[in-house]
Amino acid sequence: MKYIALNYSYDLNKMVDIGRKWAFDIYKNDDFICDYSAASYATFIDKNPTKLLYLYCDNIEKMKSKMNHYNIDQDRIIYIDYSDVIRQYGNDLSYSFTVLNDFINNAKSDKEYTIKIDNDLIFKEELPEPDPNSIMVWKYERIVKNGDVRWGEIKICNEVLNDLDFKIYNLGLFGLPHDYQKHEAKEIMDKMISVDISDVTDVDSKIYHCCEQTANNYVFHKYGYNIIETYQYVDHNFDNKGKCITDAKYLKK
Repeated sequence: MKYIALNYSYDLNKMVDIGRKWAFDIYKNDDFICDYSAASYATFIDKNPTKLLYLYCDNIEKMKSKMNHYNIDQDRIIYIDYSDVIRQYGNDLSYSFTVLNDFINNAKSDKEYTIKIDNDLIFKEELPEPDPNSIMVWKYERIVKNGDVRWGEIKICNEVLNDLDFKIYNLGLFGLPHDYQKHEAKEIMDKMISVDISDVTDVDSKIYHCCEQTANNYVFHKYGYNIIETYQYVDHNFDNKGKCITDAKYLKK
C-alpha cells in the first residue's frame, strides 16, 4: 500500500483570481501552510506506526525543518522533489485543484492500493486496512440534488452528466484501487471546469471550486464502488487549518 501527500507553496493571488476568494483568510501564507501541514503529517506518522509516507514537496528542506519539530519517526517520511512539476503550471492554471488531481494521478501506484492524505487532517487512530477493491473517503456530505444551487455543483452535473442523483463524499482522505478509472475522472473534471457557473453562484467565480471531488464521486457511483468512510479515525480541519497545529501539540519536541 502506498500513502501519498503533496505540499507546495500556493499562489494565493492566483487562487483568488480563479475563484477561491477566501484563500488568504484560510491559507494565510506559505509559512502557515507548512506549519499546519507538518502538524497533520506528524499525526499520520504517530498513529500509523508501520506506514511510510511519500511526501512530495516543492521545498524539501523547509518541509524537513518543520517536520523536525515533532517527536516522531522521521525515517518513515520519504521526501520527493516535486518542484519542477509545480513550476510547469505557471500562470496558465485556471482551476486550483488541477495541481492536486494531477498529482494523485501521477503519484498513485498502478500495482497497489494508494491513499492520498490532505495536509489538514488529524489522525486519531490507525487507519484500517482497506478492501483493495473499495474506495476510501473521509466522510459522506450530501446527494448532489440536495446541495445549494449557488455552489454551482448542480449546474455542472446537469450540463456534464445529466445526473443529480449521486452521493458526494469529502475526499480529504482518498483511497484508490490500483486499477481505478483515473483518466475517466480527469476527463469529467475537465468538462466540469469548462462550465461557467457565474449566473448561479454568489461567490464571483466562473468555476465550481470542487470539480475534481464531484467528478470522482460520479465515477464511484457509475462503477458501483463500495465506499469506506474514515472520519472515525481522522479529523479534517478544512475550514480551520490552524487547529491542526493545536491538535498536534502533544507531539512537539
